[in-house]
Formats: sequence, structure tokens, C-alpha cells
Amino acid sequence: MDKQRRKKTVEDTVCRVHKSGGYAVLSNCYVRSTNIGCDSIALLSKVIDLPPTWNFTIAGLTAICKDGETAIRSQLAELEKWGYVKKKMLMPNESATGRIHYVYDFYEYSELDDSIPKYDIKMETFTINNATLNRVEKNSNFTMISANLLRSREIRNKYIGFMLKVSSLPNCWNFTMSGLVSICKEGRTAVHNAVNKLIELRYLVRTKLLSNESVHNCFEYVYSFFDDPISKEKAEEIEAETHRKAITVREGGKARSAVSSTAEKQEVENPYPDKPSAESPLSENQGQYNTNDPLQKNQLLSNKSSIIPPAPQAKFSGRKAVERKTDRAKQEEIDGYMEIVKENICYDELAEWLSVDGRDGYKEADSIVGFIVDEICSPLPYATLRGTSLSRAVIQSKMLQADINMVQNVLQKMAQVDNIKDFRKYFISSLYNEVLTYHFNEGCESRWADYAVKRDFGYPA
Repeated sequence: MDKQRRKKTVEDTVCRVHKSGGYAVLSNCYVRSTNIGCDSIALLSKVIDLPPTWNFTIAGLTAICKDGETAIRSQLAELEKWGYVKKKMLMPNESATGRIHYVYDFYEYSELDDSIPKYDIKMETFTINNATLNRVEKNSNFTMISANLLRSREIRNKYIGFMLKVSSLPNCWNFTMSGLVSICKEGRTAVHNAVNKLIELRYLVRTKLLSNESVHNCFEYVYSFFDDPISKEKAEEIEAETHRKAITVREGGKARSAVSSTAEKQEVENPYPDKPSAESPLSENQGQYNTNDPLQKNQLLSNKSSIIPPAPQAKFSGRKAVERKTDRAKQEEIDGYMEIVKENICYDELAEWLSVDGRDGYKEADSIVGFIVDEICSPLPYATLRGTSLSRAVIQSKMLQADINMVQNVLQKMAQVDNIKDFRKYFISSLYNEVLTYHFNEGCESRWADYAVKRDFGYPA
């Protein structure tokens, strides 16, 4: 006999997506696929929602996505591999513009995708400017999602695709990290990152229930998804209401009056003050920590100031105080540049690209960010790159212009070079040259391609 499904602590909050107006109706035939990634699912969903007059080209799709051109091409290639996109190239003599032109056919259902059941479905075909949309008739097996989410340029495709998967899940789904990993192409790390990013963007409120609040007498997480971001105050109210409902269900009585979200947050999420007084050190309350819970165990191991009474502070001279203040300002500067560099090189996308061969791409991406930031924040006024002495200001300017395409080009070229003695120094020098010549080389290649087409197909130069 099948095991009885465990009852949820808060029936109407766990794995619930709170929806607003303005919906797009999408077929579950591809939304629930485990062969294509969340970013590809989001791109296809964006395409299905576009008006017929849209310019269905790489440039047109890049204009509506936060992802860059490289990511869009990768997503289209994955969709093409599994039969959700068919691309046809028109030669200059077949195109109205006299240039090489691509025509796309998009499908909501593919026979090649073996991760979903085979359906007997009918397709609705819409012919538009330079593409054809083949949509599934939405009689059943569909997901409704806010059009605001699909059309947002503030959130990357992989997070939109993750939201689509969550929206398509049935109410009886056992919402756990292991469950989500099993229905996503991405691994556990990517799923955890997606959840944390959605919390940061306030599309998700995650409430932690303590053992005295859960009906199962253990720690439990309650997830509330929103297809439009909510305010910080609203998130705090939802957390307070979730705690209240959980205790009501546990006690089996009438709902208690709602408590202040701020007070409840202090009472549940942070039961121990950050700065304990010397009279009542928190070391006496160590037994209240549940070391079986990984989150509290990690906190217990890493945040020693929360369990050890503060030592008497030594009196520093004015000179040392100034030095400490200067160090703090320097660290803030480094942290600021790290955020800028991560955004410039599309950190998450680069890490996934580096993970293709099975290595830990996130650690390598962290090293790359560290190399660039170290070069930007170096106190030395000059540096020598490829035998040329350059001022720090010039190097900073070029390092801040580096993007994911330039980094990928450098790494691919380095893979073809033998006997590199200092990979870090070689990478920085190559990245500087790549930034310096990238757009010039791109323009030269484009002009050469135009000339080659005219030469090979007999068009006048």
C-alpha cells in the first residue's frame, strides 16, 4: 500500500502561488519538461506571449530579456535540440532584405521530448512576421501565469522558468527541495540559488516554523510565491500570518488574533539577541539550539559571537581607530566592485557555462571575479601587462568593461595554449587585450561576412 501523504501544516500557504491580474495561458507539455532548463522554458513562454508584430530575431528576443545574447542563443539551441524550435536559414536571394535571414517555428509540444507523457493534442498555428507559433489548444493541462512576470526585464529567464514550474505543480505536491530538484534539469545548487534569488527579489516568502509550531513536531518551511514582487512590509505580514495559522492548526482551535509582524519575527526567527549583555551571556542557552537542523548548526558553528560572551574591548589609540576605519572602507569598496563585476560578467550564467564539463563552475567563477576585483582595487599605481606598463586607472577602466562574452573568449583561447606558467596573470593580460579589441574585431568580422556573401553569391560589392 502507498504511504499516506503527510498533511501540510498550513494548507493554503504551502506551495501556493498568489496570482494577480493579466494572465498568460501556457501548456504544461513543456513547462513540466525535465529535458530543457528553466531558462529555456521561460524563453519559450515569453515567445508564446508575444504579439504577432514582434521582431522574432536574436536582437528582438534579447531586448525583452535580462539575459544576454550568448544566453539567448544557448536557450534557443536547447529548444531546437528537443524540437520546440525549428530554424530555417534564408539565403540573400530568398530574403527581402538581401541578407541572410532566419525564420523560426516555435512549438508548445514536441514528440522528441521523452520526459513528458505523449498527448493526443491539437495545434493552433499562428503565422506572423518572421516566425510561426504552434500553440496547443488549451482545453486542459495548462498553467495560468501573470503576464507581468513573463514580460519583466528585471528577472532572469531561469528564475522565471522556475516560477512557471512551481505554478504548474498540483496542490497535493510535496513541496521540498528534493522534490523540486527531481522535476528540474538543473542540479540542487541551482535550485537553491533560484529559491534564494526569488526571496531576495520578493517573489517568494519563506517562513520557518519551529518544532512547537509544526503539526509534525519538527522544523518545517512554508513557501508563498507571488507572480508580482511584494513589499518588505507585506512579506513580514505574511510571515506573521503563517506563524499564526500554523499554531492554530496545531492547537486545533480557533485562530488566535494576529500578532505584530515585527514582534513575531523577533520571537520566532531571531530568538537570541545579536549583542548579548555580559550579565546574561547566551552560552547558558546553548541547549536550545537544535544541532540536527543544518541551518542552525551552521549558524552555531560560524557565528561564535552569538554563544560566547563579548570580551572587554581594549582601548585603541586614535591612530589605530583611523586605521580600522580605513580598512572597513576598503572592504566596502571591494564588496561594491564585486557586485559590479558579477553583474557585468553575468555571474550565474558564467558559472553554469563553466559547470558543463562536470566541475564546480561557481567556485571557478568566484576565482575569476576575485582576479578582476584584485586588479581593480590594487594599491599599486602601475602594472605590467604583456610587457607594457599601464596606469591603474586605465586597467580599472578596462576591467569594468569586461562582460561574459569577453571572459568566455579568453577562457576558450587559454584552453588552446600550452605551458602557461601563471594562469592568473595570463588571464588578466588576455582579458585586458580582449576588452581593448573586442568590438573592433567584431566589426571586422561582420564586414568580412558581408563581403564574403556578396563575393560568393555574385552580388556587387
